[in-house]
Order: sequence, then structure tokens, then C-alpha cells
Amino acid sequence: MQVRIETKKSEKKRRIGAACILLFCVLAAFLTQLSTKTGTGEHAFISYAGVKTQESIYQNVLDYYLPIVNCETKPERSISQIVMDAVMECFPVYTYAAQNAEVAASESALEAELEQQLAAQLQAENEAWYADESGENVAEDGQTDELLRQSFFDQMQGNDTAGSVERSLFSYATKKATELDLQELTDYQTLVKKHYRIDGTTGSNSEQLNLEKLLKKNMKLKEDVDGPQILIYHTHSLEGYRDSKEGDLDESVVGLGDYLTEILTERYGFQVLHDRSTYDSDRDRAYGVAGPCLQKILKDHPTVEVVIDLHRDGVGEDTYLLTEVNDTVMAPVMFFNGLSYTNKNGALASLKNPNLQTNLAFSLQMELIASEYYPGFSRGIYLKGLRYNLHYCPKSLLVEVGAQTNSLQEAMNAMPPLADVLNRVLSGEKP
Repeated sequence: MQVRIETKKSEKKRRIGAACILLFCVLAAFLTQLSTKTGTGEHAFISYAGVKTQESIYQNVLDYYLPIVNCETKPERSISQIVMDAVMECFPVYTYAAQNAEVAASESALEAELEQQLAAQLQAENEAWYADESGENVAEDGQTDELLRQSFFDQMQGNDTAGSVERSLFSYATKKATELDLQELTDYQTLVKKHYRIDGTTGSNSEQLNLEKLLKKNMKLKEDVDGPQILIYHTHSLEGYRDSKEGDLDESVVGLGDYLTEILTERYGFQVLHDRSTYDSDRDRAYGVAGPCLQKILKDHPTVEVVIDLHRDGVGEDTYLLTEVNDTVMAPVMFFNGLSYTNKNGALASLKNPNLQTNLAFSLQMELIASEYYPGFSRGIYLKGLRYNLHYCPKSLLVEVGAQTNSLQEAMNAMPPLADVLNRVLSGEKP
């Protein structure tokens, strides 16, 4: 009997104690809320810590005195966690910095991953180009790709099939080999699919790549001018081919420029200035070095209407770009445009190009004329984000001739059809 009385007294004391502690918690919460509403911010940290401590006490009261009310318990939080939460709450700048660091790290990782994917994609596209494009054109002529495959084998064995083809033997087109369906190409998606390759770092739209508008641009050169009409130069003059002698400009893209100059001058009567200067001793700064020099040349020769930057592409060492045009084995060409726009930064205000639409018109007209007269000769038009010094002249053209895995002769063999397409476009012919 005595034990039961003591037990009841003990239980009564425990409940009274719990009620007092709960009352204290409610009062603390009321005072904290009142302080917040009246704008008292000097002791925000203390207030917040007090609230968190109050919550912890309240939780312990429930766990100890009224366990049945709190049957779904939450993980216990330590004092250090409470203090850290208080710091993060009362110093939002620290919170922002921590979150921003996490986001930056995430974005950096994503960007690196996208660059790797892009590099893999570009290499895959280069490797698949012959099968997807050139192979289809050969099949249309009722032939097979056996000659090109045998040429590749012979090249690897040191027997240069393309090298046995004399320059003078190239058969220039006298009529179109095929007619393009221009109505079909008025559809933006179809135009891009058939004639463009857009780098993952940039983007375009149907307003920019409008077939009708780009074909209306007049590319015809003025006649009877006293001075050079065409300038050929090389931002990357040291780019050579598989069998080129390193450092010998005659066997680099500069040698191609010499041959192209010869054809344009002697066969078509254009006045051509060939700049054989080297701008890529430091390849990373080549465009920056070439720009002022290009600007000076154009100032000294105001009659120049066309600027051609002749390059050589770079592909994986196991990628071999090869095509056959009018019975001549050669390296295919690819036209290139910079859009002064990246997906990450939008329009690049510091790299404006007032001549962008004429640049795009020039490359598209070249691409379509090449497709009609010499199917398989062009790999299409590659679009990337910067401007690549194409802004200095409206009729600016950047051309990639083959890749480092091609022979010099294969690249040389591409000059006659390139010159012929240039002549047709600059004479005012339209697709």
C-alpha cells in the first residue's frame, strides 16, 4: 500500500515537471516570435539557437515523459548540428557560397563530360562520313567503294594511288551531275540534315539559315578592277599532310594555296594575291596574330572582294577521308563558318560579325554548287561558335582540305574542283 502511494506521488511529480517544461518551451517560442516581428535582429543567432535548443528539449520531453505521443521518432540531432544550422541560417552568404561551390563543381563536371562526348561525336562523324555521304554518291553512279578501299590499302603500303594522277588529267565538269531539290531545302531541318554539321557548343535557326535569303546574296565579283580580287591566306600555315616534310611550306596548306592561285589565275583569269605568311608559330594565338595582318592587307589592297582561309582538318589517326571526283581520287573539302554565338554565353558581343549573313551565303552557295557539279566532293558546312576572322570581309570563306591522314597529292587533287566551284559562284551562278 505504501509503495502504491509513493508511485502515484512520483507519477504526479513527473507530470507536473513535464507540464512546466512544456510551458517553458511555449513561452520561449512566444518570446522568440515576438522578437522577430518587432524587428530585433541583433541577437538573431542567439534567438535561432534558442529555438533549436527549445525544440531539442521539447523532443526529449516527449521521448522521456510522453513516449506514446511521439511513437514515430526522428533521428536525434546533436548540439553541433543545431549550432551549424543556426550559423547557416543567420549567415546566408556562407550558405550561398557553399551551395554555389557545389553548383560550380557540378557544372564543371558536366561541361567536361559534354566536351568528351562532343569530341567522341566529332570523331565518329568524321569516321562515318565516307560511308554515309561519299559511299551513297558512289552507289548512285552504279559503282562500288572498292577503288577507294583499295586506294586506302595502297596508301598504307606506300603505293600512292592518288599520286599517280597528273594535275592536268582532272576532268572539269561541263554540266551538272545532279539537280538539287531546292524546294525541299527550304525546310530548315532538311537543309541542316543534308548540308550542315552544327557543333554542340553553338546553335542556329531557320531565320539565320534561310535558303531563299542566302541564295539571293550576290557573290559576283566586279569586273575590270585594277588590283587583286581574291586573297588566299592561311591562319594555320604549318598544317601539313601525312607525307609532308615538316616545316616545308611548299608541302603544307601553303603549297595548296600556290596551286589554287595558279588555277584561278591561269584558267579563270582572276587576279589573286596569295599571302604565304606564318601566323601559327604559337597555334593557340594564330587567329589573334593573323587578324591585324589581314586587316592591313585589305587596307593596302581595297580591290580585294574575296578572302579564303585555306586549312587542313584534324581527325583521329585511324580516320581516313577520301573521295573520288570524276575519276580522280582526292581529299574531300569542308566549308566552315563561325556564328559568334555559344549556347553557354549567347551572342558574343565582343566577337560581333556584321558580315555573318554574307559569310553564310558564300559557304552555302559553294556547298550547293559543289553538290550539283561534283557530288561527294564536299563534306558539308561546319558551324562553330566563334568568328575565326571571317568578319573582315563579307565574302570570306574558310575551307578545310582533307586531314593529316591524307597524302599531299590527295589534297592537291582537290584544288581543281574547288577552283571550278569558286569560279561558278563568283561569276554569279546559282544552284
